[in-house]
Amino acid sequence: MKLKQNKFTKIGMLSLLAIPLFLGMSANASIPDWNVTGDYVINFNYLGTDYAHDMTLVQDNLGNLTGNGGSPAGTNVYTWVVTTGTVEGNVIDFSANYTATADAVTPLTTIHALGTIATDGSMSGTWSDNYQGGNRFGEWTSASGTAVALPGSLTAEDFGVVNYDTGLGTTTGYTAGFGLASSTLAGAQSVVVQLFNGSTLLQTNTAIITKFNVDVTGTQFSSPFDVSGTFDYATDGYWTNIRESEYGQSVPATRVVATVRLANGKVVTAENTSLTGDPTSVYPDVVVPPVVITPTDKNQCKKDGWKTFTDPTFKNQGQCVSYVEHLNKDDADDNDNDRNHVDSDDEGHDKHEHEDEDRLTNHIRSDKHGNQDRD
Repeated sequence: MKLKQNKFTKIGMLSLLAIPLFLGMSANASIPDWNVTGDYVINFNYLGTDYAHDMTLVQDNLGNLTGNGGSPAGTNVYTWVVTTGTVEGNVIDFSANYTATADAVTPLTTIHALGTIATDGSMSGTWSDNYQGGNRFGEWTSASGTAVALPGSLTAEDFGVVNYDTGLGTTTGYTAGFGLASSTLAGAQSVVVQLFNGSTLLQTNTAIITKFNVDVTGTQFSSPFDVSGTFDYATDGYWTNIRESEYGQSVPATRVVATVRLANGKVVTAENTSLTGDPTSVYPDVVVPPVVITPTDKNQCKKDGWKTFTDPTFKNQGQCVSYVEHLNKDDADDNDNDRNHVDSDDEGHDKHEHEDEDRLTNHIRSDKHGNQDRD
């Protein structure tokens, strides 16, 4: 059945932001980032045609909505009243019942609307209704009127030295926690946490926002900064960690700064300079090479290396080189003497062996002759 423009207008108007009937904010509902209190003109699109509606909304501190509206915009023939509605984060939804024109009241037409508040305060979404027992739907946008971003704030909560096994490697470094007031992390556009030594940047953690938006939607978050542990940021999946050349391995972290861009586009920051724990406990072990006090190679004398030796000391590079050459010559002479000594020992040993053999032979001969004489 083809809908007349005025009938659609009232139906579409009720569908300001289409969602299923919602009975107020639940106990775990998120905090609103926007206040939509005000007057609006909303275009509801049905089968390719926009239908303008007036809408007036009132929002309380918890994000619950009341309001009313009518169509056509400016000369309301069809009117409606919001029965339930909420703003949570940057999401607006409500249900409304028509109160005028018989075809919309009997049977009662209820429109459901769901939408998103953009960073400029404009709104858009989808709608559906049950006009005359049917199931119509479409899209809507705000033509005039804007929502106002609520004043969110970020507070530093903790900043300390840590050394523990996370299950994804050991974090030996720092952790910093922050909390939001009057807002949540739901739909946050970016989260960046930076670690400093004074004004010198040590490390930067940037939230992987696709994972944050799924798992971190409350008011608190913490960020780890590993220095000498084995924490696996990639497998953890929440942060991209960037280290500077000095990232805390030899200087202490003294402050941490977090910057969050909320779903409504507002940017909030917080700083913590109250570190707990001993930062020197996270420094990696330093392997000190043995000190060379005597040169053994000419190359060690080059590039001012001759200045570093203490046994002996040298006046210049040439003196150092001469010392090494003389040292190597003495070593070579010692090796030659050792070889000559071995050769001499070998010759003497052979000579003695021959003399012993001759004496043994003569003894046998003499003994033989003696026995013959006795016989």
